[in-house]
Amino acid sequence: MDNTAGGDRDFAAEVARLLGARGLAVEVRGPSGQVRFDTAVHLVSTGIAIRVSKVPEPSVLVAIEHDVRAALQHRPSERRRTRSVPVHLGDTVRVLEWIDIFD
Repeated sequence: MDNTAGGDRDFAAEVARLLGARGLAVEVRGPSGQVRFDTAVHLVSTGIAIRVSKVPEPSVLVAIEHDVRAALQHRPSERRRTRSVPVHLGDTVRVLEWIDIFD
């Protein structure tokens, strides 16, 4: 879980907990103290990302999608529930999949 942009600490923790319960190794990268937000800017991404070290097997990707969607359902506002979370290959900007609550 990459939360270095400071998108949502609780959401990142919930997704990490769900993935860890599946037996997946999870590291949560927290934001630095320097992170600031301009609330007037509409963000396409939440600042949260899933980073995988290699292209996952289809069953693992389905499990990740399931857990992200489950965590999105518990967000306190519609805006927070309807955001998209990218699955990146490593520390690159390459997005393997975008996950949101819309199937």
